[in-house]
Amino acid sequence: MNNTNYESFEPEKGTPSRNGHLFQIDFLKAVMIFLVIFDHMVSWNIKENIGVALWERISIPVFLVILGFNMGLSFQRKGVSKLKELYSWSYFKEKFKRFVMPFLILYAASTFIGLFMYGFNFNSMYNTQFSPDHGFIQLFTGILPFWGPGNWFIPVIFSFILIAPLLYWVFTKNKIFALILCFLIEISMQMIVYFLIGEITSWEELYFLNVFMTNILFYLSAVGLGMWFSFGHKLTAKRNIFMWILFPISLGYLIVYQFFGFRLRIDNIPLIRGDYSLFVFPYSAFLVLLALQFLPNSSNTRISKTISLIGKSTYHILLTQILGYGMITAWWGTHYGMDIPFDPSDIIDLVVLWILFIWFGILWFKIEHQKHLTRRILYYSNFFMVFPSLLFLSFWLQGFWVPIPLIIIIIYAIAALVIHYIIKKPISTKLLAIWTGFLLINFISMILQVEILLPNQYWLTLIPIGGYFLFALIYTAVSKK
Repeated sequence: MNNTNYESFEPEKGTPSRNGHLFQIDFLKAVMIFLVIFDHMVSWNIKENIGVALWERISIPVFLVILGFNMGLSFQRKGVSKLKELYSWSYFKEKFKRFVMPFLILYAASTFIGLFMYGFNFNSMYNTQFSPDHGFIQLFTGILPFWGPGNWFIPVIFSFILIAPLLYWVFTKNKIFALILCFLIEISMQMIVYFLIGEITSWEELYFLNVFMTNILFYLSAVGLGMWFSFGHKLTAKRNIFMWILFPISLGYLIVYQFFGFRLRIDNIPLIRGDYSLFVFPYSAFLVLLALQFLPNSSNTRISKTISLIGKSTYHILLTQILGYGMITAWWGTHYGMDIPFDPSDIIDLVVLWILFIWFGILWFKIEHQKHLTRRILYYSNFFMVFPSLLFLSFWLQGFWVPIPLIIIIIYAIAALVIHYIIKKPISTKLLAIWTGFLLINFISMILQVEILLPNQYWLTLIPIGGYFLFALIYTAVSKK
């Protein structure tokens, strides 16, 4: 390791395992992604009455703290400290593959699905799904044209990737100064917004505000706390005594914020914008410290392995729920499926969305780790045809009409599950390509039935479907001989 002025500290309970993962962190991320999906399902008419600031709205602050914590540990494991080493080609290559590439794939897939849902009218999709809450400038900051809730956090991640090496470098020089600087920069961002924008009186001012609020600098104290913990996170350590002071202050702020409607304002203009700020983050950061202190570093039980898998897949789950909730918004006009008056059956819908988004997010995560490029492309094709089809099925069942190609796609998905989880027999890449072609024909046929063909012309799609199905069956039978 390079000679840097790290603080010396004894190995703690939260020292990463050989694979670089901490079960405590995976557990926290898994719980938080459940809360994110909950947050996007439940309307504010309900949330404002159940004290969400103290338990549910901690998800993003915890993720921000973990961002700083994980990045600090990652740089320490690599033993890099110079800016040239930190801003390396390998660093950007790794982050591009881990974060940017999945987003670009989502961008292309979601835009196509969105266009389909809006009759292939981009202006209709833009003016309904994207605008007026977002402006033209947001198209260049990471907001999808086919917007879905949670999308705002993507540019926050991207901006963090750009400044993380510099932030870590400052921490290696002087940790106390670096942490104070994080708080000062965040305060400065809030002051710039207050004096430069002030009261929002136009959509253009809102778009300008969103540029600030989708930048990591607006939440820098949270990642700064996380990076501070990466150098030593023992709850009772002298270096962390300040957290015992900040925690009750933050808790008190959240209580008056949630239950008494307290807001920091001057001349009725918010001094602090948004639900996430330096007054909120110490509360969540302290919870992270508690998890690192009292949860096990590693666990090999089946349940803990599942939790760890969900924790590792949270980024892909986030992307999946952005697409899913985007489709729900396009169909129903809102992504809030649980509202007043409360319907107990909405709980079933929430559980279904938890299962759907998390399971498919895990599949996406596993696809990303598929080394064979051709198989990865084929799996992606299957993913972005089957996942939307399941949601389309739920939409169209409401009207008691389901296109035949969609029924075939669902049968295809069930057959894939049986092969993978029950028969457990892998298929060759060529065979996978053949049946992916069958899936593609059905997906295109579904689009034709919905957008182009008249009801008396639906039978036309059955000809290519039937012909290709026979070909796929014959090829499968021959290939097994």
